[in-house]
Amino acid sequence: MAKLTYNWNRVVRGDIISFRYRTKENRLLLRTVLVLEPKFINRAKNPTTPYLLHGIQLEVSNRDPVPELQRILETAGDVQIVDEKKKIYKVDITESTKIVYKKLKAILKKHGIFKTFNYEKVRKSQVFLEDLRLPKGFVDSL
Repeated sequence: MAKLTYNWNRVVRGDIISFRYRTKENRLLLRTVLVLEPKFINRAKNPTTPYLLHGIQLEVSNRDPVPELQRILETAGDVQIVDEKKKIYKVDITESTKIVYKKLKAILKKHGIFKTFNYEKVRKSQVFLEDLRLPKGFVDSL
């Protein structure tokens, strides 16, 4: 597994990042996420945190990724190479988060992978640009 150390201040839409986040059962899991909104303002009536991180969870603790990973990345935007040797990619998302969500709604609901994270808790963890295991034909086309 190759990864590049990153900084929370540099995280933008389309980055594929990994970080450790606690579950409700208090287990610390490594999550790989395609970022849709890095610092979304929490507009709840009684917000516990001012900001949230919205994203599509691609992997949890290095288990097999979502079965339709290539389709998710292609639908979200234009897939670009960040580091070819380490197999690190990002997605250039030009449309709004709502439009991307509507396009991917069926897949996201089927696998339950649209996630919202407490931004304050997420920032306590180190962040990395994460590599992905993509089909060889897809990588060659990039």
